[in-house]
Amino acid sequence: SKLVCLENTHNRGGGCVQPYDNVEDICNWAHENGLKTHLDGARLFNAVAASGISAATWAQHFDTVSICFSKGLGAPVGSALVGPADMIAQARRHRKAFGGGMRQAGVIAAGALYAMQNNRERMTIDHENAQLIAEVVRNTDGIRLLDDQVDTNIVIFLVDDDVTTAATLAGALGQKNVHCLALGPQRIRMVTHLDVSTEQVEHACSVLSETVAEFIAGVATDAPAGAQY
Repeated sequence: SKLVCLENTHNRGGGCVQPYDNVEDICNWAHENGLKTHLDGARLFNAVAASGISAATWAQHFDTVSICFSKGLGAPVGSALVGPADMIAQARRHRKAFGGGMRQAGVIAAGALYAMQNNRERMTIDHENAQLIAEVVRNTDGIRLLDDQVDTNIVIFLVDDDVTTAATLAGALGQKNVHCLALGPQRIRMVTHLDVSTEQVEHACSVLSETVAEFIAGVATDAPAGAQY
């Protein structure tokens, strides 16, 4: 083994923020044993917004950090790899070798820069909207949260086996213009972001509880299976 990777926030963990002390301990152990460390920080700024711990403080324990500008930050496209100059030079060479070079990428960089300068402070709104979904899940028969603590903008919940499958429920919700992702047979993920208003989230919450109730009552309308991952 040469590398230890951590993800923060954790996607399949329901957007949970990794405990800072755990991150520090793991990275210290890795470096003491001659291992490099990498932070998958695709949603790092969600962790920053939720924890109050700066990106620099999180990143200081890692040799390299990746950031996504198109998730919580809301840029159209773009990611960045941060690390020592010699490592970044090597990464650029590998990117080029695998066909990852781009031309006239300034317009992409402009969107990422705008997101960094304007969208970080508002991410708490997405977290508050996720809490609305979590509360509806807690109070709806037939579904339950993967983890009762929802830290950021991702809500993962389980569909009871005797209600329906995740893909079927996702499909029924999609027919009503509420879009989510089935993660396996009984698990659904919903994500809040800057393109979804609080009013839209409140509407989605109503549709979710009503649709689950329809499945329990046996009156749900047939729909194609929803998106699955």
